[in-house]
Amino acid sequence: MCVGYASSLSRRSATDNVFDKMFYNEGRLVGGVDESGVIDIAGPLVAACVVLPKIDVKTDDLRIFQVDDSKKVRGEKFRKALAEIIWSTALGIGIGEVSPAEIDYMSKHSAIGLAGLRAVMACKSVTTGAPVRPNFLLLDGRVRIPIQIRQARIRDGDAKSLSIAAASVIAKVYRDGIMLKLHEAFPYYAWNTNKGHPRDEKHLDGLDKFGAQPGIHRLRHWPFMQEPSYKRETMPEAERAKWRERRQQWQKRTFARIARETSPQQWSLNPPLWRPSPNSNWQPQEEEKSGETTRS
Repeated sequence: MCVGYASSLSRRSATDNVFDKMFYNEGRLVGGVDESGVIDIAGPLVAACVVLPKIDVKTDDLRIFQVDDSKKVRGEKFRKALAEIIWSTALGIGIGEVSPAEIDYMSKHSAIGLAGLRAVMACKSVTTGAPVRPNFLLLDGRVRIPIQIRQARIRDGDAKSLSIAAASVIAKVYRDGIMLKLHEAFPYYAWNTNKGHPRDEKHLDGLDKFGAQPGIHRLRHWPFMQEPSYKRETMPEAERAKWRERRQQWQKRTFARIARETSPQQWSLNPPLWRPSPNSNWQPQEEEKSGETTRS
């Protein structure tokens, strides 16, 4: 069941939870859900579900009221500090990921719903690890989560609801950590600064020089594929031609790089795709001893 699309009220500042209180009933656990990486073209889409306690301003730690929409929080260190406050305050937190390969085979709305579902199902107590199942969800935006829990979809929810804002911070910090690790392996895309954004010039320069990384880039979505209809209606033909030419270059670079990495001449330079562990009992077959190893 889905409650109406709320849009008229807003949280007065980053220092109250008035909006969330409208949904508190006795015994009800309210979970805020938000995503990170929706518009990006590399890396996973990450959603977080955060269940906050019914905060008493007279007795509870009020540092949680510093939390705001992650897009408004400037500075990675401050965002991480807010995430630590959320982890120390929340009753339950869950994180859900949808991989680039999965995103390639579904719409972005479906991916958002799936990430949210996984976050809700993964929600656990911060202190005990026991499952925490909210019985009411506050969602940022228009996408409903496919689960039998009452939901309120809220336009600009991360600017109105404290629990949604907390979820946005958790999702953002978690996904940024993933992109920083990917940057270590693929520094030429500058994912340490752009986090996979499609319009960042350093990201695009990396694609121009090295092509795309299958399994990390979302290859079935724009700009790797033709523009969706709503973009075609507003994008000038000259710009569409530019992106079309650029896509073709990316494909050539990608295929050429993969061919170099997997050609027989490269096997002596790169480690094999699978290698037995030092403690295994695996022994090479006779034909492999004679130099006729087969790789699949």
